[in-house]
Amino acid sequence: MSAINYGEVYGVLLRLYGRDKAGSTMNALHPLPITVVDADAPGACRASEVKSQYKFYYADSFAAALAIEKKAMLVTSDSDFRRLGHGFPILWLKS
Repeated sequence: MSAINYGEVYGVLLRLYGRDKAGSTMNALHPLPITVVDADAPGACRASEVKSQYKFYYADSFAAALAIEKKAMLVTSDSDFRRLGHGFPILWLKS
């Protein structure tokens, strides 16, 4: 998971539930097999290429670019990712 998207998840939880609940929810993620990948200059350029090609929001382009680079499954409830096509592995969460 890109650090950009990790921060995005925290921000949504913070806005919806407040600091304590957001913090406890993020702490609950630690046992899961999720690696948070720092955003660096090459990754930002790859994300910008994905943003341009698929017309994604910038944060979403980090998730897609990282999944493409790592050949990993993308986990999302955001229907915008349908633009990646059917050949791309996506686990759809209910929103």
